[in-house]
Amino acid sequence: MLDVLVVGAGLAGLTAARVLTRAGRRVRVLEAAEQIGGRVTTREVDGFTLDAGYQVLFPAYPAVRRQLDLDALDLVPVPSAAVVRQGTRAQVLGDPLRDPASLPGTLTARALTLGDKLRVARLAASLRAPAPHTLLNGPDETTEAYLRRQGFSEAALDHFFRPFFGGIFLRRDLHTSARLFRYVFRMLMDGGAALPRAGMAAIPAQLARGVDVKTGVRVTRLLPHGQTPGSGPVTAVTSAGDLDARSVIVATDPDTAQALTGEPVARGSLDSTSLSYAAPRALDHQPRLLLNAEGGLINTAQWLSEVLPERVPAGQHLLTVSVLGLPDLDDAALDTRVRGELSRWYGAGVDTLRTLGIWRIRHAQYLQPPEYAATLPGHATGLPGVLLASEVTSMSSIQGAVESGEKAAAILLGDLAGMSRPRGA
Repeated sequence: MLDVLVVGAGLAGLTAARVLTRAGRRVRVLEAAEQIGGRVTTREVDGFTLDAGYQVLFPAYPAVRRQLDLDALDLVPVPSAAVVRQGTRAQVLGDPLRDPASLPGTLTARALTLGDKLRVARLAASLRAPAPHTLLNGPDETTEAYLRRQGFSEAALDHFFRPFFGGIFLRRDLHTSARLFRYVFRMLMDGGAALPRAGMAAIPAQLARGVDVKTGVRVTRLLPHGQTPGSGPVTAVTSAGDLDARSVIVATDPDTAQALTGEPVARGSLDSTSLSYAAPRALDHQPRLLLNAEGGLINTAQWLSEVLPERVPAGQHLLTVSVLGLPDLDDAALDTRVRGELSRWYGAGVDTLRTLGIWRIRHAQYLQPPEYAATLPGHATGLPGVLLASEVTSMSSIQGAVESGEKAAAILLGDLAGMSRPRGA
């Protein structure tokens, strides 16, 4: 009999399994898909290395620093600046301390007023002093309300905050929790953003090293035999036969977790879409994130070949475009609409782009409105011997997934320090 069965090989499940395996427990992970990582996956298409969706890692996340060997990931920093695109006009807005080359453009950019630039500096100074996890506490409101109270102009909201943080929270309305906004802002200040040289799939691959993982096996039902929460054994009914374990950690997406445990863990869903394009010649030598300050489907875009040229074949270039939600268009119509918007930036050069792939990612995040943390489920479930490990217990992010896996493992190990660690710490 296994000590622990983990259902799901996303970041939460792999983290829990890794911690427990290192503690000497007999653990197995079952994953319904044919690959590990959940949404954090990488594909090879015609010699291009493509992450599923536009994803980056925030190296300052505390749980990431505890569980990952960042040096082994061979991280490549993403420039700590963005470019506001309005037709052919491109204005750089950046952090001159991390991206010194952005200083001239930042000083002259008219997308933000001088007052807005001073307010950004003031905001950064106010968020640098507290311990990062404490920024998740206190009164809450929408990010929009918070930024308006700081005095930011309508132009600052529309040209920078909506597209930039829309790409992080998958909604441009800035209705995400201001507590979460402040925490993410601090993480960006402390460590910026980065990409593993080999692709985001290097993250789950590292977590899975030394862990017993079986892919292509779906768990359809859990049958506890114990009488109290935390006691086993539990029989897992799977597509490969029944399997017994003293404890089970359910580390799937919230909808699947709800179906397996009967717990109301689903918290709504935000979807995303990304399109990858190959270009035979560079239409833009800009490595920074491109923010669409106009209306349309495009939220952000980036020439990843300018950041990671080794991810593309020699003489080729790679553009990734992010669209919020799942547009009600077939792939051909979506591609046509996005190309039409890109043509406002690059003119006829868009005709040289070759579509490498379109990825529609369902349940990329869950909803995180003000005070959402008060409604989050815990790790315990009503099924004896069954625990939950999911970002839905914390925040919809790599930090949330990894720390949730840590805490589920800590519960089974009786690790009081791990169990009592504050959210985001």
